[in-house]
Amino acid sequence: MFKRPEEFIVAVLAALWVAASYFAAARFGAPAHTALLVAVLTLLWAIVFFLLWQRERTRLLWPLFLGLLAACWWPILDWYAVRGIVPPETAGEMIVIAKPWYASWTFKIILALIPAAAGYAWMFKTARRNKGL
Repeated sequence: MFKRPEEFIVAVLAALWVAASYFAAARFGAPAHTALLVAVLTLLWAIVFFLLWQRERTRLLWPLFLGLLAACWWPILDWYAVRGIVPPETAGEMIVIAKPWYASWTFKIILALIPAAAGYAWMFKTARRNKGL
């Protein structure tokens, strides 16, 4: 699986990133199942991105993966929306209809699109700068 030394280094960095995301989510006060969900989503993100990176297919896709990385943190917004309303032991069994604006799908999608749009804008800017040389 690891044909080059940099693949091993990137895999170790990805594992550290997943662990850091778990501890950061727990540091924000999220319960263990929410922090674990953030870490698992980040792990899936890291595996897919690593496999694409190994095959050198990320040149045009990395801004999308920035947006997907932001989407890995959506469970924190859901937890934050219901943390004072729903008792922790029944959090998985209740459906809250009136969520705040920051837990809506519209806000979450916008939150994921911002880093993706910024990445593509940066790619466009650097391509234009390099083209002018």
